[in-house]
Amino acid sequence: MGHSTRRGRKVQKMTNKEFIETIGRAAVAEYERFKILPSLTIAQAILESGWGQSTLAENGNNLFGMKISLSGNNWAGSAWDGINYYKKSTYEYGGSGRYSIKAKFRKYSCVEDSIEDHSAYLLGAKSGSRKRYAGLTKTKSYKKQLQIIKKGGYATSGSYVNDLCRVIRTYQLTKWDK
Repeated sequence: MGHSTRRGRKVQKMTNKEFIETIGRAAVAEYERFKILPSLTIAQAILESGWGQSTLAENGNNLFGMKISLSGNNWAGSAWDGINYYKKSTYEYGGSGRYSIKAKFRKYSCVEDSIEDHSAYLLGAKSGSRKRYAGLTKTKSYKKQLQIIKKGGYATSGSYVNDLCRVIRTYQLTKWDK
């Protein structure tokens, strides 16, 4: 694994700039393997972990809300050990609006493992026999990658794609895609 020498650094006490730098370096390294645009990975980490301040990030190094079971999927390249988890309440969105559930989330040894597992999931997750996010690596457009993950059912929030686009634009995250 070609991770930086800062592997395992805690993200909770970082400034926004330090968070982007740390996640950006790891996302660029994973881009070489998985072809998920770094801007998308960074924006998802920002949005889903609240800049690394969420209890899930703090207690499980889990930046993406990766549950222990994800639509019955297994995928190659998972960096999760298959054992450690963190249980907490979370909100889901469905036909009747927002509701709360207790769920078990993957616990990682470091945030870099969270990024690696998230990338491997996006590349390998299936819906039946077909790839859930087919075509994701065939585009270098973050907007197209976002539409593919939304279409694949990644997020239950209706504003997810717009929220990620706003984060990418606000923090000029496309510079990491070069």
